[in-house]
Amino acid sequence: METRMTMLETRFDTILPTLATKEDLKSVELKLTSMELKLTTTIHHEINSCTWKMISWMTVVVGMAFTGVFYVARYLPA
Repeated sequence: METRMTMLETRFDTILPTLATKEDLKSVELKLTSMELKLTTTIHHEINSCTWKMISWMTVVVGMAFTGVFYVARYLPA
């Protein structure tokens, strides 16, 4: 019985220092919250940038299509 207790105490003494404390968990939580905020901001910025690029391209394409239809209707004989 004494050897089993000694073995368990040794096992606990080697495991307990490696476990996280409340302060460790709080630090990790703050880091994750900060990373989440940065990532969310970056994603919103990229989506906004892509949206405006797509609006610009579609405006150009529709303008060119309108110009082509106008040219065909105005200058080509029927």
